[in-house]
Amino acid sequence: MNNKVMIPCWEHFEHEADIGIRGIASSPEQAFELIAVAMTAVITNPDHISASESVDISSEAPNLELLLLDWINNLNGVVP
Repeated sequence: MNNKVMIPCWEHFEHEADIGIRGIASSPEQAFELIAVAMTAVITNPDHISASESVDISSEAPNLELLLLDWINNLNGVVP
């Protein structure tokens, strides 16, 4: 039995387009949230900012991969 505990995290990685972002979590919702942090970390240290308002973002897609792509596109202009 594998009793490893997943520690949610985000990371950057090399990607031919520019920079890759990844959210690692036990749920898609948490992974998407961590990807937003990873996007923020491309331009600033996330430890130096705090949430000042809540923003609703709506996305729809037939699968998780396309949902993530749509969600990231919707984050543009919302994430500092």
